[in-house]
Order: sequence, then C-alpha cells, then structure tokens
Amino acid sequence: MLIEKQNKKVLMVSTDVYRPAAILQLQTLAAQVGAGFAAANASEAPVAIAKRAFVEATLQAYDVLLLDTAGRLHIDAEMMAEVRNWNGPQSARALFVVDSMAGQDAVNAAKAFNDALSLTGVILTKATVMHAAARRCP
Repeated sequence: MLIEKQNKKVLMVSTDVYRPAAILQLQTLAAQVGAGFAAANASEAPVAIAKRAFVEATLQAYDVLLLDTAGRLHIDAEMMAEVRNWNGPQSARALFVVDSMAGQDAVNAAKAFNDALSLTGVILTKATVMHAAARRCP
C-alpha cells in the first residue's frame, strides 16, 4: 500500500537473527513488493542492524523504514533490552504489529513494547490464506 497507493520509497530490514532464514524471507518479500532491502547478517546484534538501516534509509532518502523484529508470543528481558537500546529518531512513528489471534498476549506485548519504546500505535492483524480446495466448498 505504501509503495503502490502512496508512492512512498520503502526500505525493509530484518532484525530477526533468531529464526533461520528470516532475513532471506524478508529480502524475498521486499523484492516481490518493490521495496528496498537493507542487508543484515544473523551474526549481528539486532540493534546494530536497525541503526545501520536507519542511516541507510536517511542517506538514500527513503520515506519509510520497516523493521521486522523477532516475532515472539512472550516477552523476555533480552527482547525488551533490544527495544530499549534502539534510540530511533524522536520524529519516527513506532507501530507495533501483532497477530490478533494472540489474544490477551497481544495486549500484554503491546503494553510491554510501549513501556520500552513509546509506541505511536498498535496494529492488530490476521492474514489468512484460502486454499483452492476451500474456495470450492459451499
């Protein structure tokens, strides 16, 4: 939507160094939607990746930087330390996107992230995939 409807220049980066292939997966998605991609390595610290991507986005005049973090249903001290160590620009919007199927855990996670980062907003989402066989069912 940002690229197609709002004509924004978007840079995506994965700071998920915990899940195998997360970085490659986001790189593939960025190419599919026509977004830029900031390279990252699983051996790097997530905060270092985020800060480097912010510099790249600034230098290359991107309108939007999307940081893909490690998706977890629980909040742990290590994740919150990473979030607190990200001192992004004061003018930036910080949106927390979470799967609505997480239920009360989504609310708890949003509160924890807001306490650590001061969120601009929360987006509850659920993407569903309809299989061809299901479309034929009445």
